[in-house]
Amino acid sequence: MTNSNDETGKENEQKTDKKTEEELIEDKYFVSVQDYTGEEYTLDNGEETDKIAEENRDEVERAIKNYFKEEYKTEVKVHKVVGAVDGATVFVESVGKPHFYSYAIIPIDKDKKEVDSEGVWSQEGQIDGAIISGLYAWIYEDKFEKLDQYLEEKVEEYPVIGISEEANKNGVGNYHTTPYYKVAIFGGVMEEKLLKAYMDNPQRPREEWVEMLEGETINPAFIGILIQLYMEEPDVEPINEIFDQIVSDLSEMDGLPIGKYSFLLHDNTVDKTNGQNNKENTLDRAAPNYIIKQ
Repeated sequence: MTNSNDETGKENEQKTDKKTEEELIEDKYFVSVQDYTGEEYTLDNGEETDKIAEENRDEVERAIKNYFKEEYKTEVKVHKVVGAVDGATVFVESVGKPHFYSYAIIPIDKDKKEVDSEGVWSQEGQIDGAIISGLYAWIYEDKFEKLDQYLEEKVEEYPVIGISEEANKNGVGNYHTTPYYKVAIFGGVMEEKLLKAYMDNPQRPREEWVEMLEGETINPAFIGILIQLYMEEPDVEPINEIFDQIVSDLSEMDGLPIGKYSFLLHDNTVDKTNGQNNKENTLDRAAPNYIIKQ
């Protein structure tokens, strides 16, 4: 007679063997969005530098904070340090308003196992864009509150969720980011007017920032607002009816911030190495078919 435990084991092995390559990749790299904290966020070839950076964490944090203070007159808090090829990428969040996430890079000498506190740098335009996006969200905070309220209502009404604040702090967040959307500015009048004013005096009250844009024509082509939601339950495909309703609502809604809007509805997972979901089952209304708000 055949042992029933042996039969069960064979059945499980057969199920495993039958998994598609796509399913095996998902098992290895993807995690439920509720469980994702950003701690698993990695960059290529960063194992050695990651260890050196952590061993010198106090010096890294001090150097990054000094860099933002000296170069951008901005106070930041450090959330996560991730090793890369010849250095570490350090993810930060601004203190107070304007609110944004950004990052800077600190070089690391792998032979000497030392960090270069004087060599901190950032990718061109990255921090500038983060500052401007934070200012835009602050200047038009009443309009963004309307967007926030709408998305919070949809999360209550439908089985969908956003990504956690913790994940945003640990590398997913960039520019002005909330659990539901990200704002990116690509140039135009806001870059021309706001960035120089910020570098001259970042401590201005909101009223002054508002006055700077009064009477200005804001071109939505220069403002990207990316909304991303996820199915709340595991192993559930994005639901077309939910997607269609939110697209319809956003298209018809008045009083939202000016910009070109994209909306993505994902399943319940993100890639744990980068916090993204680029699967083929995602439903999207995006480039070139943006939802335009004038």
